[in-house]
Amino acid sequence: MPSKGNPSQIVKDLSSPSLVRRELEELVSKKHLDSKNLSLLTDFLVKHPSVLLRDTSLSNRYKGYAYNCLAELLKFLLTNSVLDVLGSSQNEFVQLLQDVRRCAFDKDWLDGVEKRALTSSEAVLESIIQKEAEILETKAALSAPLGY
Repeated sequence: MPSKGNPSQIVKDLSSPSLVRRELEELVSKKHLDSKNLSLLTDFLVKHPSVLLRDTSLSNRYKGYAYNCLAELLKFLLTNSVLDVLGSSQNEFVQLLQDVRRCAFDKDWLDGVEKRALTSSEAVLESIIQKEAEILETKAALSAPLGY
């Protein structure tokens, strides 16, 4: 890493695809990171370099654990819908998010994930409640006597 220069260039250098992949491959080779997560994490971290672990004092074991937790959250986000977060998978989502929050990842990105999930969930719930009310009104109108 250069000792002088534009700080944004330094951050860009740290998040280059080859450096990201090299760091993750090193964690895999030391058996701290599951190799199944390598491609997913590389793709994600190249697109979202702010999420990279920046603390150089972290041990490889901790980095591996943290990146494995992040990979589990990413897999969840890729395979589950808002309805899942509202229903049977809500506890899993909350737990995954808490685990990743305990690691040294970008708080703003995590806040954004949580806000999008909860905002979407609230919108879906509001829509369901509104449709349910419409159905009950329709049912009441259809059940009312015709009269004469």
